[in-house]
Amino acid sequence: MKAIIQNLEIRAVTAYLPERIVDLKAFESVFGEKKVIEIMRTTGVKQVRYADEAETAADMCVKAADKLLKEERIDRQTIDGLIFVSQTPDYLLPSTSVVIQNRLGLSREVICLDVRYGCSGYIYGIAQAAAWIQAGMCKSVLVLAGDTTSRLIHPEDKSLKLIFGDAGTATWITRGEGKMAVSIHSDGSGYDKLIVPAGGFRLPCSELTQKPGMDEDGNVRTPENMYMDGMAIFSFAMKEVPENIRETIREIGWEENDASFYAMHQANRFIVECIRKALRVDSLKMPVNVEFYGNTGPASIPLLLADKCPSASCELRRTVLSGFGVGLSWGSIACDLSGTHFYKPIN
Repeated sequence: MKAIIQNLEIRAVTAYLPERIVDLKAFESVFGEKKVIEIMRTTGVKQVRYADEAETAADMCVKAADKLLKEERIDRQTIDGLIFVSQTPDYLLPSTSVVIQNRLGLSREVICLDVRYGCSGYIYGIAQAAAWIQAGMCKSVLVLAGDTTSRLIHPEDKSLKLIFGDAGTATWITRGEGKMAVSIHSDGSGYDKLIVPAGGFRLPCSELTQKPGMDEDGNVRTPENMYMDGMAIFSFAMKEVPENIRETIREIGWEENDASFYAMHQANRFIVECIRKALRVDSLKMPVNVEFYGNTGPASIPLLLADKCPSASCELRRTVLSGFGVGLSWGSIACDLSGTHFYKPIN
């Protein structure tokens, strides 16, 4: 899917980070010093944030949304669209977005939608909000993106435990004079490369799905835990993401070197650096903040924006947002964020 969406603005972005900070060196007693150092070197992750036991993705997103609504002095009754992007909802049903509508004190006229995507989810959420606005359904939409991915990972799975963290974010989109180019792709043939096999109706939870097993690399997990084929995901990202970014830039009418800032999904430093080199982009245009937060799934792009843009001298007039992962799915957006307000992440 490729499209130009007109007459809208991304007005503000902020993020919430859970208070619990875990240094990866704390895992040396579990996985061994050599393994931890190797993962820190290849991924660039040094710390992750974990949500409290009773804290959900919705809780974190609500805190981010409250911050944004207060800073922007938004009348909550004027919000007419709410999108919650997460793979860790509060309930199987009802939709978490409807629960959040009540918690935020929004109008009963608001349209609510859950988007069950991870690392590409922010792109899907922004594209959906933009489509609502262009279609005349909404004038003012909140896109809340967050996950508690840490809870999907077995504590003895060293391949994932040292990479993923938790966060929640809020983005405000309204009618305006701007435009964006959107390019989104899907390939379900790779659905099993990043998956939690059990817990849905294909394979319900049972005593059998709770039994742990060990793979050939010594990682322990049950079918109720997340599994990722790291090499397959890397190969997919390198094959699809650079070209997806190029086609999005072409779609909006820029030259390839015109993009001034790239907000990439923070899978890990190695993947982002490989994509940057494939595009021949200066490192200042494609920042990385995975060092202190890990891979925060759908929250990673807005978290990067909230983390880097308020204090840095970022040139945002020609910005590219790009996410990729579970599905397999990938997508990019080209837009102008020079007028967007960014608020530092809160705890």
